Amino acid sequence: MSFVRKRVDTERGFGADLKELRELRGWSLNQLARVTGIPSSTIEALESEELDKLRDPAYAERHVRVIAKALDGRIGFLMHKYHSLLEERGLLDGSEPLTFFARVRRSALFVPSKYFLLLVPLPLALLLGWYVWHQAAYLSASPQLDISMPSDHAVVREPSVTVSGLSDPTASVLVNGTPAVVESSGVFSLTLNIPRGMTKLVVVAERRYGGRSESVRYITYEPEYAPAILNSGVLNNVTSTSPTTTKPD
Repeated sequence: MSFVRKRVDTERGFGADLKELRELRGWSLNQLARVTGIPSSTIEALESEELDKLRDPAYAERHVRVIAKALDGRIGFLMHKYHSLLEERGLLDGSEPLTFFARVRRSALFVPSKYFLLLVPLPLALLLGWYVWHQAAYLSASPQLDISMPSDHAVVREPSVTVSGLSDPTASVLVNGTPAVVESSGVFSLTLNIPRGMTKLVVVAERRYGGRSESVRYITYEPEYAPAILNSGVLNNVTSTSPTTTKPD
């Protein structure tokens, strides 16, 4: 590795020292830009000490370090002079010196445009969350179950009874374990044969992954064997026409 000898002059400015170091190396601005990857306009602004042309003079300290290393210069000396130039121009607050691993302020991490982009999917995420919660609450809730017929403790004369009512269309309805037909409107109906006497009807409506509703009806089957009321006139005729029995002497 070749080294460039240069007399140290603390009275000269930072830009003049940087330019002289480049010229002693025999490099042009474009050559130095290709080696360091730093735009030639930035290098020229540093050499002319036109800091107003730099996007961020404090951040350009990284460029100074890279340029000094590429030119085999004294990095500490050039960094000190550049730091003094920044203080002279009032571009440092003076609270802490610049270092390569300078602490990043929290305010520098705040980018309004990026936070604004978060507001675009946020309503969609909230809407999706509400929909999922609403569906979960609907499936876990007990389904509707309203029985229109028969009424509780009803007495029927036929050995069958029809159970009908209204429930949720997504629910399954069972009457004493027998599934009823549920229409799209939620109306259900089922006819069962019942024995003589009292029968307990247990009507259950339940969802596949949700709650369960239950209702109970007691039905009595009493068959009718004869007319409940006899015609009194017919009864009198039967009595008058009946043969009389004579008692033998």
